[in-house]
Amino acid sequence: MSLLRWRASRFGTEKFHSAMLPHVGTESRAWQEVVRLGQDLGVLAPLRGRRVVADVALLWDWQSWWAQRGTGLDARERAEAWHTATYDQHLTADFAHPEADLSGYPLVVVPALYSMTDAASVNLHRYPEKGGVLVVSCFSGIVDEHHTVHDGPHPGALREVLGLTVEEFTPLRAGERVRLGNGLTGAEWSEVVTMRGAAAIWSSVDGPAAGLPTVTRHAVGQGSAWHVSACLGEDGLDAVLLAAGAEAGISSRDLPRDVEVVERGRHLFAINHGPWTELVPATGSELLVGESVDSHVALPPGAVRVMVGTPETESAFYPNEA
Repeated sequence: MSLLRWRASRFGTEKFHSAMLPHVGTESRAWQEVVRLGQDLGVLAPLRGRRVVADVALLWDWQSWWAQRGTGLDARERAEAWHTATYDQHLTADFAHPEADLSGYPLVVVPALYSMTDAASVNLHRYPEKGGVLVVSCFSGIVDEHHTVHDGPHPGALREVLGLTVEEFTPLRAGERVRLGNGLTGAEWSEVVTMRGAAAIWSSVDGPAAGLPTVTRHAVGQGSAWHVSACLGEDGLDAVLLAAGAEAGISSRDLPRDVEVVERGRHLFAINHGPWTELVPATGSELLVGESVDSHVALPPGAVRVMVGTPETESAFYPNEA
């Protein structure tokens, strides 16, 4: 429900628009939910100022998106696909600018960064040197902020950190797919990759780049830089995140698909976006309902629960061992 108004209008084009106080008055469900929200926010007031520490940073730059439009590869689709993969694995993700401080993230994903400044290039070279795990998707680091191709082979702004060069872009025809040796598939895009220090993780078995690496890993300083040269599907992105995440010291959480969890210090926020009641492994005290939780908290459809761990624990969340 979209609640853009305090009180419903009695006239004009929006007289049937939703409001916190609708025509029926304070007996309405909408009004009662607004009141309950105010009460819940009061209960959660002690959390004000505390920060969520994300597992993953997804890099996004609007200027790069604008520059890439019309090239044949949809940057926003790739960003949404990678974000969906983090969500499906119950990893908390931030969106960050390519020039931002990335030192607090164990894993950084570059879904699509066609245009890249020298400052962003330096930033992404330094990140794995200090122990971070960098994952770069196809068609990234190609031009600078003036839409000029970076000097030398593609991907000019990233070839040193990735330990490879891209000799050719080989877009796929509509409906055409490439298969990897492990059974994963990609569509829309592939690249002819030459290794310059990186190691092949998975290679294509057919398509324009048959026999060539599709997913690579390059050891850089204390960390590593991964490259994905095709538009992998859902299973492929999950596989890359699992492998790179394991190296970064993070792992997907064994939870129902439609349950979203976010940790904020010792507090665990859980939201059920699905149609069924789900169980979330947790221990401590539930703040909104006022229950004591010793192993699992029940999460009805559409419900939100906030747990706080015991003084002896750092968090209310415990991974599901099933």
